[in-house]
Amino acid sequence: MEEWVREQYGMRVERLERSGRHAAFWHRQERFLLVPADGQSEAEMEERQQMSRYLRAKGVDGVGELVKTTSGTYIASYNGQPLALVRAPLPAARFRSLGRELAVMHECGRTCPWPIVACRRIGQWRELWAKRIDQMEAFWSSKLASGPSSLFDRLFIESFPYYLGLAENAVQYVADTEIDEEPGRIDYAAFCHERLPEAKWVGGGEAKLPTDWVYDHCARDLAEWVRHLYEKSGLGCQRAVRQFFQEYEHAAPLSPFAWRLVYARLLFPLSYFECVEAYYIAVDESERTRREGGLRRLLDRSHEYERFLASFAKIAGISKRIRLPAVEWLPPA
Repeated sequence: MEEWVREQYGMRVERLERSGRHAAFWHRQERFLLVPADGQSEAEMEERQQMSRYLRAKGVDGVGELVKTTSGTYIASYNGQPLALVRAPLPAARFRSLGRELAVMHECGRTCPWPIVACRRIGQWRELWAKRIDQMEAFWSSKLASGPSSLFDRLFIESFPYYLGLAENAVQYVADTEIDEEPGRIDYAAFCHERLPEAKWVGGGEAKLPTDWVYDHCARDLAEWVRHLYEKSGLGCQRAVRQFFQEYEHAAPLSPFAWRLVYARLLFPLSYFECVEAYYIAVDESERTRREGGLRRLLDRSHEYERFLASFAKIAGISKRIRLPAVEWLPPA
């Protein structure tokens, strides 16, 4: 790898180490991280570099910076794997809560003066979800026709109609929100994360990496963090969920439009889709076994998650001031 880094970036690796699953190295007293860039484009990387410059100019701590290769690209191939290089400062102690830190980052995104196109996801949820639903429904139909050849096949065939209904409810919830509610300033596009719980800066383990970012509604990050809290603790997450929203709204109060998007995203069964997709692309048997266990847990907790969704407004502490239209088939809160 040292030779590859010298060829691609003109840098001498003075010390090589690991940061989680990523390779990290030091060059001239600066720390760099090699991050997978599967499915990413140069246009997206260019926009993420603009986001990085803007956050650093605004004084946001611990922001990484993308580095170009000697040939002027942000993505380079190492043994067939597309990688991006990030100048990644060591993570500093975080003095703000996660909620407030997110609110600051989101607000910077709302005031960004440059057009963000390649990384833009705001307003696209319905179309992206519908495409994902159609793809999985077609795959399910083929499995149904051929019959199950594994326990996972059987679990998938039996459970998909339920999660299809949940996903379609989420799509309709977004559509109704866009008709019923008027977005405010808080609903402008912001600097968000593809998947916030996977961003290592949240736990203090890494810098804020541009490769994690997309340009979307703040509800994306908020809902994904709530999903993470629920998956970690089940209904025991209620205090953490309420505290998280209190911290965020102390800096950036949410509109009824935003709250409904948070709820719509929680309705969408993202964990189910990701589990099924990961199982069927896995080549390693241990990974398939792990995904089978994950699907079993999702199915075992489906009724509990219905109770969580039904009680969400109360759990988040907004039931007296925000009206979230009820989903008829959920149990009474």
